[in-house]
Amino acid sequence: MNKTAWWGLLIALFLPIGSYMLVKGLGEDAVSMPAKFFADSVVAQVKDGKTTYDTVWHRIPNFTFTDQLGRRISLDELEGKIIIVNSFFTRCPNICPGLTRNIRKLQASFENPNPKKKNYNDSSIVYFLSLSVDSERDSVEALKRWAERFQVNGDSWSLLTGPKKEIYELLLNDFKLASQDGEGVDSNFIHSEKVMLLDRNRIVRGFYNGLDSTEMMRLAEDVGRLFLERNRNKPSIFRQYIPLLPVLATIPFILLVVMFLLNRNRKREVY
Repeated sequence: MNKTAWWGLLIALFLPIGSYMLVKGLGEDAVSMPAKFFADSVVAQVKDGKTTYDTVWHRIPNFTFTDQLGRRISLDELEGKIIIVNSFFTRCPNICPGLTRNIRKLQASFENPNPKKKNYNDSSIVYFLSLSVDSERDSVEALKRWAERFQVNGDSWSLLTGPKKEIYELLLNDFKLASQDGEGVDSNFIHSEKVMLLDRNRIVRGFYNGLDSTEMMRLAEDVGRLFLERNRNKPSIFRQYIPLLPVLATIPFILLVVMFLLNRNRKREVY
């Protein structure tokens, strides 16, 4: 085997590995993910004499309320989905109609045109939740009329009503809506245009002005980025092949040795 052939073999063997390392190194920070909000604590871990710190982010707790179709909707049932949340009430004359229209446009952009769903939450990886802050007046019938007025698709959007105390504690204590609203939130009656984004682990990843088209576009982009985010709690499909990596790494060297021996034997036969 001549020198050119040897160089060709080396390139063929090591170019994929080098390309992978280059792409991995340059791609780690290529996509800027939405920031996480509200740390619960910081946990210190000591390993090999080195201390590392891991942030425990606040996870929205499970809740169960009733939607416009009379269904009991639980956050646990939406596991694995990216969730978009807002607050509203059906007697609202100004903010809520515009907010609902903008969210409906956003929902339409994520809808599957040919859904093959078995359950109400199987048609989209994005699910929308609108929490009524006037549950005493917002009955199931009132929510249904609101949904019909704005053509809400109930396959991936639930207008929810439930005990006012539970909903307000959720918005104020878990979503911390008051800290994100520039004009402040009345804890006695919440009236906000903010739209909130939850990732697959139910961690808050963003607040957006639902009446601002630019902000809603940013929300759509952040949803797209969360699609690309790997779920750290879910093991990689390649994890089972990790024990084979040492064996695979030796294959190129074995091939080189075999090619070298064959080439040397051929030279001996010639002479």
